[in-house]
Amino acid sequence: MNPITSSPKSATNELYASLAPEIRQELESHERHVVMARGQRLLECGVLPHQIMILNSGIVEISVPTPEEEVSLGTAGPGRVFGMRAVISGETPEIDVTPLENCDVTVIPGPDFLEVLRNNPQIYFAVAKVLSADLKIADQLIRNCARRNPIRKV
Repeated sequence: MNPITSSPKSATNELYASLAPEIRQELESHERHVVMARGQRLLECGVLPHQIMILNSGIVEISVPTPEEEVSLGTAGPGRVFGMRAVISGETPEIDVTPLENCDVTVIPGPDFLEVLRNNPQIYFAVAKVLSADLKIADQLIRNCARRNPIRKV
């Protein structure tokens, strides 16, 4: 990832929305703001990210690579957080996240994020909220897919 450095933009995001101001300020002290070019992967399936990424502006496509093709799960806009589960768990992501246009992104290095997390246990509620929202989206996608391709009983 070779992003272009940009000026900071304040944006409401799904993580910061649930945090106390002092914790937001602590995370903000570790932020770096970058512009990700259209087509440049923000998150790549099977590649462990070393930071969490917060989309400030632009639209990204979320997809899952399969042996036959890349399957689009939809798009996401400003406020979404990517890479958090992978940074916390140490497991590689199962999705690709690709900007459909130049996107302003806030990057927080994984070790810094984990240190803030360890020092501020109350942040776990905000993390759980973000991860729960991701699970809800995955559940909706599975249900929509099942409606379109029902399993036929023999």
